[in-house]
Amino acid sequence: MIKLIAAWAAALLLTAVLAYKIMTPQEPAAQAEAEFSLAAVQTAIENRFETVDHLSADEFSAMYKADVLIFDTRPQSEYAVSHIENALQLDPKISGEAFAKLYAERAAGKTLIFYCSVGHRSSGVAERAAKALPNAGPIYNLRGGIFDWHNEARPLVNESGAADRVHPYNKKWGQLVTRQDKLSYD
Repeated sequence: MIKLIAAWAAALLLTAVLAYKIMTPQEPAAQAEAEFSLAAVQTAIENRFETVDHLSADEFSAMYKADVLIFDTRPQSEYAVSHIENALQLDPKISGEAFAKLYAERAAGKTLIFYCSVGHRSSGVAERAAKALPNAGPIYNLRGGIFDWHNEARPLVNESGAADRVHPYNKKWGQLVTRQDKLSYD
């Protein structure tokens, strides 16, 4: 009888320990913080938007002067702080049909490259554009968006010319910008 009670108590204790481990986060704060990195965000975006081709900043730079159309899918307030030269500001919520209506003729035979802060909004727009323009040239999303571009100290502009600041979207997402002294919410 004592063995049965001891076994029952051990099973109850094990159940309590397992329930605690399942219900309580076990990751150290540093590990949890490391998971919120630009690389982790990029991987999540690429997994979410598998039909979109993602282009690195180096790959984009190699084709930048070619016959491409570049679309910044951030709101005007973010675009005004800085953007990649020659990028056209585009509403991140634009439908594929509206995009096709506005840009089908201009996009004919050109490579289209979309970007936003980290690549999520732009991947959605790229996906919608690809569906709306099935005969378009290659359509890409810039991996890591303007944050990765800025982190690598690549050139940015605004209406006044060369710019070195970037809009961080918000405080949490701004953590992904490595040059914190170059953030601007204006």
